[in-house]
Amino acid sequence: MATHAGYANFTELPRPGRAALPFVLLCVAALSFELDPNLPWVIGAIAAGSFGGAGALRAYRARRELEAVRRTVDRLIVFEPHSSETSALVRWRSLELTSPSYRKGLRRETDRVLSMLDRSSLPGASPLRRLAARRSESLLQLLSAKLGGGQPVTARGVLLARQLLREPSSPLFSDESEHLLPQALKRVLGALET
Repeated sequence: MATHAGYANFTELPRPGRAALPFVLLCVAALSFELDPNLPWVIGAIAAGSFGGAGALRAYRARRELEAVRRTVDRLIVFEPHSSETSALVRWRSLELTSPSYRKGLRRETDRVLSMLDRSSLPGASPLRRLAARRSESLLQLLSAKLGGGQPVTARGVLLARQLLREPSSPLFSDESEHLLPQALKRVLGALET
C-alpha cells in the first residue's frame, strides 16, 4: 500500500505482499524443476503447490493483522480525535481514510442508499428504513456531495459516515430512525468538517 510508505520509519505494519514474497520466489524456483526433463513433473508441481499455499497463508495472516491494526486505530480516531497529532499510526490511517479512492467508495454507498429511496423503484430485501431516509434525503445528498467533493475531510468524519452506512444498528436501519437519522447525519456532516 502506497499510503503507509511514508510512515514506514515510524511503524512496521504487516504487509501481505511482502510476507508472501519469499514463498512466491520459492514457488517460481520449484516450477523451474519442470524445465529438467529428467525429473518427474510431480516434483515441481508438489513443491510449487506447497510453497504457493504457504505464501497464501502468510499473506492471509498478514492481511488479518493489518485489518486488526486498522480497527484498533479506527477506534482511536473516533474516540480520541486529537490523537492524530501524536501518533504515526493514526496519521497513516487518516491518510488512508481520507484518500480520494476511499471517499469515492463511501460516496457510492451513499448514492446507492439514495437510489433506493426512489419511489418508482420496488423495495428490495434491504433493511433500509426508506420512509425515515426519504425525510432526510437532503442530508444524504449533502453527505454524498461532501464525500465526493474535493474539499478536505477528517478521518473521524469518514469513519462516522462508514458506521452510518454499514452498521446494522445505524439509524438508517433501526426502528428508531425517525428521530435519530437526522441527528446522526448532522453529526457525521459536522465531523467531516476540517
